[in-house]
Amino acid sequence: MSIVFAAIMPHPPILIPAIGGKRLAQAEKSKKALEEAARRLKAANPDTIIVITPHGAVGQASVPVYTSRVFEGNFAAFGSAKLSYSFKGDSELALNIIKDTHLSGACPETLLDHGVLVPLHYPLVAGVKKPLVPIAIAFMPLSRLFDFGKSLHQTIERLGRRVAIIASADMSHRLTADAPAGFSPQGKVFDEKLVELVKHNAVQGILKFDADLAEAAGQDALWSIAILLGALDGQSAQPEVLSYEGPFGVGYMVTAFTQK
Repeated sequence: MSIVFAAIMPHPPILIPAIGGKRLAQAEKSKKALEEAARRLKAANPDTIIVITPHGAVGQASVPVYTSRVFEGNFAAFGSAKLSYSFKGDSELALNIIKDTHLSGACPETLLDHGVLVPLHYPLVAGVKKPLVPIAIAFMPLSRLFDFGKSLHQTIERLGRRVAIIASADMSHRLTADAPAGFSPQGKVFDEKLVELVKHNAVQGILKFDADLAEAAGQDALWSIAILLGALDGQSAQPEVLSYEGPFGVGYMVTAFTQK
């Protein structure tokens, strides 16, 4: 079994206790779900963790795969400069991913964005610190990102790695009047539909998601989820939505995939 753990996790810095403070109580469901996902990740004991981020060095014509041997990051942009992180990189896996698919390209970036750091925070607290391969999304059709995910899985298998994959994904940013992107009634529609599709593992429904609805909702979830689903294609992984809520005008979903 090459992919030993997979999850969809949100990436708002407010979910980090040192940043969220008392406001984190409003996102208690997400916090508990992330702690549970971290426990499952620890139990899976992967060799390497891949995090797919919709931020960072986002691509257009190819999927950026970070190839460095070391990574670092902090939350200075969110008022917590002392909250810093460092990781080893799995450059062998990264370079082989690039070698095996024409859809990807090498990215020399070493500074990690919050789309990587937030999902990794709870595993770190749980005592999980493994080599890392960050992958940024690319603005290309979801079907092509799915194909990249399939190739990603083939590379993982060829190298014999035990890998955990996290799709970093926030849902609609337009759930309330004070939401970061303003309010749209389509935000709730988008979130409810995507939660149901994920819950029922409706891969084709996700890959053919209404582009106009996704645009109106102001989301950054579909791209990373498409790559994750491609990586899980042909396996017996079943999704479990551990939580969904939108306490600050942005939808947060935590989903863990269990191998049958």
